[in-house]
Amino acid sequence: MIKKTYPNYHETVYIYKLKNGMQIHVMPQPAPFYSTYVELSVPYGALDLNYKFGNELVETPPGTAHFFEHKIFAMPDGDAFSTFSRLGVEANAMTSYDQTSYLFKSTNHFYEALSHLLNMLDTPYFNDENIEKEKLIIGEELKMYQDHPIYSMQDELTQMLYHHHPQKHDIGGTLESIQLINKSTLDQVYKAFYHPKNRLMVIAGQIDLVELKHFISSYDQEMKPYQKPITIYPKEPKKLVSKSISKKKNIGINKLMLGIKLDPIAGSKKEKLRQELAMSLAMGLLLGPSSKFYEKLSDEKLINQSFSVNTNFQKYAENIIIYGESKRIIKLKRTLLDFLTKDLEQEMTEEAFTRYKRMYVGQIIYTINQLEAKVYYYGKYWHAGLTLFEVIDMLNEITLEDVVFQVKRIKKRYIADLVYKKA
Repeated sequence: MIKKTYPNYHETVYIYKLKNGMQIHVMPQPAPFYSTYVELSVPYGALDLNYKFGNELVETPPGTAHFFEHKIFAMPDGDAFSTFSRLGVEANAMTSYDQTSYLFKSTNHFYEALSHLLNMLDTPYFNDENIEKEKLIIGEELKMYQDHPIYSMQDELTQMLYHHHPQKHDIGGTLESIQLINKSTLDQVYKAFYHPKNRLMVIAGQIDLVELKHFISSYDQEMKPYQKPITIYPKEPKKLVSKSISKKKNIGINKLMLGIKLDPIAGSKKEKLRQELAMSLAMGLLLGPSSKFYEKLSDEKLINQSFSVNTNFQKYAENIIIYGESKRIIKLKRTLLDFLTKDLEQEMTEEAFTRYKRMYVGQIIYTINQLEAKVYYYGKYWHAGLTLFEVIDMLNEITLEDVVFQVKRIKKRYIADLVYKKA
């Protein structure tokens, strides 16, 4: 066991490296925390469509990672959720572009639930019958998202941004792509990505380290050598697929989505994470609710509370997505484009940057006081090469110059706009 302390955040992390290759990171929490959160994650997500495993090149359809996440809950004696429910445990799972996570919250029956989770992942149960049944379930889920204007816009906008990069595909895939998934597809994914050496378990809450060590010793065993797969990404052009699209839709209010395609800068995982944090700070400083420009948009009644800005930094694909609703949607589009393509350095002062960064860091610290968020972000950043607490330290080190550099990456010719007008 390795013990790491982070005195600035009053946190201690105990790290267990198992013989089978899996790591377990534990953050015991004192009263009044009476529940325990567990997340087991693997660095496999919607972007890992094509990969090399050993000497084999494997191609999978869009939506495979999400489909696998659903299907791993199938067990010979029924759905794994039924056992979690019987134990009084809240269980869930999620798939992102770069990882899949399986989690549960427990107040009682913790070790029974933990054993069940590991058993579920260690004994995949795929057959033609349950795979075909799952296609119907996920198909209905995809149809539901297609009927939602915002999800529909996100899907269409990424198609406008990317020619070949897998981020152009919805995480869930399409009705057509999931039909191509079969037992062989899932077996290959399991063999390539779900080896214990590729898993991270994070536990936070009420936990007895002696009991946990006993549990680990009864579960752990040596496994065959394993080499991680290598995801293969197609070469993505700098240019957009489409610059501007406007459609009439059966919606209550006009909607706008801007997509800013960024040309990725080479660097290590840590350097890429620093760039992403700097861009997030930049967007919050320029377009966040406390910014002068947001106040201007609000005063002119060009936006409502739905206005949002998100930065997305994936491997070989980086973008900024801006969403807004307005009765004067063309005016909003022009105002945003004019603002984003002027000299934004003049809009950022050292004083405003320092104030916003303090607020941003404070919000993150507040968020991770919630155990579920702490467990999720710890796993997310560990897969990116850092601990959660090192990321907060990194945020504090970001300068105004870092933020200005990121903003200068925004180029007018790489901004796509998508408008849904009220029919």
